[in-house]
Amino acid sequence: MDRFKKKALTLRQYLNGAGYFEAMTAMEFASSYHVGVRKDGHTPEFDHQISIALYALTLPNLKHRQEVIATIFLHDVREDYHITDHEIRSLFIDQTISDRVSHAVENMTKEWRGERKDEQKLFNAMSEDPIASIAKGCDRIHNFQSMVGVFKLEKQKAYIQEAKDLFLPMLKTARRNFPHQALAYENIKHMLLSQIELIEAMHDHME
Repeated sequence: MDRFKKKALTLRQYLNGAGYFEAMTAMEFASSYHVGVRKDGHTPEFDHQISIALYALTLPNLKHRQEVIATIFLHDVREDYHITDHEIRSLFIDQTISDRVSHAVENMTKEWRGERKDEQKLFNAMSEDPIASIAKGCDRIHNFQSMVGVFKLEKQKAYIQEAKDLFLPMLKTARRNFPHQALAYENIKHMLLSQIELIEAMHDHME
């Protein structure tokens, strides 16, 4: 069994054991769309969502853990596959979970059918969302993990600058808004700063 299949199996077993059946539904739905490969040319596209979800499961003190996991699975489907809000809402039996996940996915969607949101407004909205703010931070951590050797140097530097200008301030504001999740935000911030330091050191060596 290859690494991706092992990760997916581990995640499914955890979600089933935790009774996160709504998140499992989101996982199966998203995996039916993310069937290609990532920009490295060989990693399954859905490895991105699987990896983020596995990391998010380790974060302490999340108030809406199942919703965070479901949002992670679905965070790209509106932008990349034009899935409507109604389709996302219809996935869930629990109306409260449906509302929370739909709202979080919308707050993470930067472009919808050619219409691009103002970037600062997008991050402001995420800073006021206890689910989207966590999912977005986890998303950028995996972006950093997988971009070296795939993205050109200029794009890597742009991703790092974006993290400094938008992601870290968003996490700081969200931590103030949702202090019960402070340890989770601190964990994400620490991971991002560590990655930035390492990647910038690699860039210095390359130049």
